[in-house]
Amino acid sequence: MKKKILIPIMVLVLVLVVPLVQYTTAPKPQAIPFVGMSLVYYVNIQGETQIRTVCVLKYNSTTNCVTIRDSDDWIDWMEVDVTTREVISCSGTWLVPFYVEYWIPTNIEIGSHVSILNYDAVVIGSTEISVDGKTVSAWQLQASGINANGNLWQDTWYYEKKTGLWLGAAWIMYDSSGQVLGNWGGHLGSTNVVLAGQ
Repeated sequence: MKKKILIPIMVLVLVLVVPLVQYTTAPKPQAIPFVGMSLVYYVNIQGETQIRTVCVLKYNSTTNCVTIRDSDDWIDWMEVDVTTREVISCSGTWLVPFYVEYWIPTNIEIGSHVSILNYDAVVIGSTEISVDGKTVSAWQLQASGINANGNLWQDTWYYEKKTGLWLGAAWIMYDSSGQVLGNWGGHLGSTNVVLAGQ
């Protein structure tokens, strides 16, 4: 009789305890940015395809900054405050301060304002984007304006909702008659950041 009661109790314990142990011991995704975080983007600039790689090289716990290497022509390396995303120092032609585009805060909603590069971008919508075979939920942000020559421009960025990771972007510049003067677009091709895909 004791055996008949003991076996179901042991099965019940295994059914309840094993998943709990697996959940509590499973590795959790790292918060971004993390040392070794890598991003590979495929970019089309005026019809020419390029590969852009970004990697977080080191973290300084004293300053709460990360050193980031970007293969883009306009910048080589930068020091970024993790909390604010503000670039403290960098090589290349950009003047500091500006804000990295690689990640944004995750506590945003439609209508929120986010600093990206030197722009005040506004969250204008939500969409789904395919990255590395996964469909992920993304925020769509946009900034636009008129440059010093009187030409109109518009930047649109896409960021994963769960991590805030930059998934893609598009930029266009045109004159007052609507003639396109320049454009580029790019998307994330691969990363070691765990994305919340379907």
